Amino acid sequence: MKTFFKKAAIWAVGLFVFFALLTTAALFTLYHSGEGLSTDMDSLKSAIHLKLFRYNLLSTLTPDEVTRLYEGKCYRKCHGEAAMITVVLPSGGWFQVVERMRVKENVDITGNEAEAIIRHLDERYPKTKSRFTYEVRKAVHNAVWRNDMGQGDIYCDVIYVSREYLTSIGAEYLIDEYDVQHYDAFLINFTVHEGEIALSDLDKITELRTPLGVVRSTPPWRLRFQTADKHHYEGLVRFDKSNPIIADPRATWIELAIKGVGGADTRTYRWDRNLKYPDEIEKSDTGSKEVSK
Repeated sequence: MKTFFKKAAIWAVGLFVFFALLTTAALFTLYHSGEGLSTDMDSLKSAIHLKLFRYNLLSTLTPDEVTRLYEGKCYRKCHGEAAMITVVLPSGGWFQVVERMRVKENVDITGNEAEAIIRHLDERYPKTKSRFTYEVRKAVHNAVWRNDMGQGDIYCDVIYVSREYLTSIGAEYLIDEYDVQHYDAFLINFTVHEGEIALSDLDKITELRTPLGVVRSTPPWRLRFQTADKHHYEGLVRFDKSNPIIADPRATWIELAIKGVGGADTRTYRWDRNLKYPDEIEKSDTGSKEVSK
């Protein structure tokens, strides 16, 4: 009997020492910041929260956790502060940039994480001052944005520049500049990540289609920007709304066609004539339901 208890005691002590060493090793691994164990425990807690948030098992993050998410997915892996400050944003702003990285470049970001990162970028590097919430701006953007996410190495984003879109992003001053009362206007953004993309005469390669026929753009198209590395450029094309092919009520949809860019025969992007916008936009002073008038 004494032998049994002796062996049991040895096993108990051995297990205690084993778990003590295991716990010490775990704490040593966590204890890396030099700021104290509590800081490292907070770091572990944040890591757990981020993992739960990634799979939609947690609905919100603290501001510090959002910053950590952004830095882990974007800032440290792909871009530094200089890129964020000097970037020439496409017409869709940070929403468009993050979605490109997520869908086209296969950056490992879930939809939940993408929304948190976009909010963070909007607040830290604002493009415009808007009186509308992120949710409203996102809904409007989804209504007017079309993309092909790449044909060849070149991919294209198109924004239908409605009054509602310009109002939602706080760029009402462009309503008159682009004369969207009399023209259907489109911002076309081309991107290539390797090599350069040459400027094209957008008036020659774009056309607007409806169920009633085809309309050529109204010259001249405008270059909004071209980056120094010639990886991106964005231009504005417009189509006269008074043209019967556009103005006829039977034209229930419009389709922008872009020909011969990046080896693609024709890229097409379609919108219903009556786009649906959030109530906040519909009730605003500049609201107007129809895509074309």
